Amino acid sequence: MRRLVLVSLLMVLSSVHAQTAPRGTVYCCTDNGHQVCGDVLPPQCFGKSYREMSPQGTVRRTVEAPLSPEQLAKREAEERARRAEVARQRAEMRRNQSLLETYSSVADIDTRRDRAVEAVELELRQAEARQALLMKKRSGLLREAEFFQKRAMPPNLAAALRDSDSELAAQGSVIEAKRRDIEAIRNRYEQDRSRYIALTESRPFPR
Repeated sequence: MRRLVLVSLLMVLSSVHAQTAPRGTVYCCTDNGHQVCGDVLPPQCFGKSYREMSPQGTVRRTVEAPLSPEQLAKREAEERARRAEVARQRAEMRRNQSLLETYSSVADIDTRRDRAVEAVELELRQAEARQALLMKKRSGLLREAEFFQKRAMPPNLAAALRDSDSELAAQGSVIEAKRRDIEAIRNRYEQDRSRYIALTESRPFPR
């Protein structure tokens, strides 16, 4: 008797479950302005966006249409641009943090700039002094060469003049490089100074 009651109860529960459980998925899409649905994906939905719905009409999932080669290329380009922008922002944050850790104040930046400029200015003065000596030496060679205007110049004097010209050209390049270095140092520290001020002024509390 108890076994019969238990079997009857199981049959009732199975019937209730069968009535409430979803019977499958319905696939729907829009084709030429009309909704097309089916128990399997209708041919009209191939290559289009479609919805997976319950028999009661609830949307379970929306599947986007596959991208065309042009759309895929555009999405990949946008993703590369997004990653590049994220990398740029992270690099800028690292530079800003490094700047704040390097300097303690605006005065500290000015002091370091002046020291760096003074070091290169010393090298520049030394290069200019060397240039003056070379020019003096060349003037002596030119005076000596004046005696050979109407006759052949001795080979050693001609070679000395050529060497002097080469040395002066090289020294001129050194001097120009030192002047460019000084300008680059000033510009770099000026950029650091401006960025440091902008960063510290935007903070809620002073450093």
